[in-house]
Amino acid sequence: MKSVDTGVLARSVCFSFTPSDTARQLYFYPTWCGHYFCTGRYFMKREYFPPLLVAYIREGILHVEYEGESFDAKKGDVVLLDCAKPHYYQAMDGLEFVYIHFDGSNSHEICGHILKLFGPLIRNQNNALVGNLIYNMVKFYEQDGVENMFDSSMRIYKLLQLLSERELHNQKEDTSIEKTIRYIRGHVGEKITLEELADIANLSTYYFSHRFKEETGLSPIDYVINTRLDQAKILLARTFMTVEEIAYEVGYQSSNSLINLFNQKLGFSPKEYRKLVQHRVSVGE
Repeated sequence: MKSVDTGVLARSVCFSFTPSDTARQLYFYPTWCGHYFCTGRYFMKREYFPPLLVAYIREGILHVEYEGESFDAKKGDVVLLDCAKPHYYQAMDGLEFVYIHFDGSNSHEICGHILKLFGPLIRNQNNALVGNLIYNMVKFYEQDGVENMFDSSMRIYKLLQLLSERELHNQKEDTSIEKTIRYIRGHVGEKITLEELADIANLSTYYFSHRFKEETGLSPIDYVINTRLDQAKILLARTFMTVEEIAYEVGYQSSNSLINLFNQKLGFSPKEYRKLVQHRVSVGE
């Protein structure tokens, strides 16, 4: 389909999609995608538009104003916007870009997390892959392709995965975080402090805590607690150790601490968990 937007040249194409009720409830789904060649007359200014937008700049410049930021996206850049918030963008002469509007499932929450990490202007090693994914999607529909809800959702899921991966210059820090995770797993029965983990990562305690939560969704101490819980669940399911023995094994000084943890996190006691999981294993086997 040809776009009729002012400033969009005739060789541009776009496609619109109306999701089924099932897609709205369960999946990610596209609402628009396109490949635009623009003059400086093309612009978009909205207070509210429900879907999210990812655009990859193939040539030229797209000026963007969003959430108090103003920037020029250039060749190779990716722009991510939650269009439910006020936004404005305008082409400079010679702009070529591919884009997808999408919605569904928890896409707004995921993109909100990505925006928090990187902002609306993304420049990392995956940008070309993002551009290719959107370009190939447009070509697929330009060639009259047909795909089911699951395949469309998987395209968008892959897009979100590419957008959420960190830049190359952050990989050293990421490795430091991974090192502390491996340390936690290997020393789950020992006392582990925030200062000790920050030293292993060679970061300040404040910056380490911030980066760790960005990576895992948990504070370092909460990650330690969850690791102890995970190990206790395995021991309850696969050994005949007592609850008190398991508590000591995973780093607690009394069984009461482990019992409280199970009740708080899972809603039942270690003994109740053992009965549940061992019954399930015996039935399955």
